[in-house]
Amino acid sequence: MQLNVSSDEDEVFLFERVVSHLQTTYKHTLEDAVRLVNEYYSNFTDPIFCKKFHIPVQNIDFFGHIEARGMADRVHYYQGLGHVPDERAFIDWQREIWIRRRHH
Repeated sequence: MQLNVSSDEDEVFLFERVVSHLQTTYKHTLEDAVRLVNEYYSNFTDPIFCKKFHIPVQNIDFFGHIEARGMADRVHYYQGLGHVPDERAFIDWQREIWIRRRHH
């Protein structure tokens, strides 16, 4: 399975790092990590999906701002754990994850 994200080299490189973080941090297989990234990218860059949840469409500016580790958290939370888009709930979850990581 291969990444189905933008043809932009910088964006592809960012999502390759997201795949790596999904494997090391959340223990997804390579195949699962690529599938989750593809699903996330397809959903969150789709205006119809985003309108349904009243969220802005995500793009390279957003992805680059969040960076690979933060995007791995997002992909795992929304695709891996199956949560519906809810930024406040995600931030609360991510804060707890980062607190736990610091204490280990």
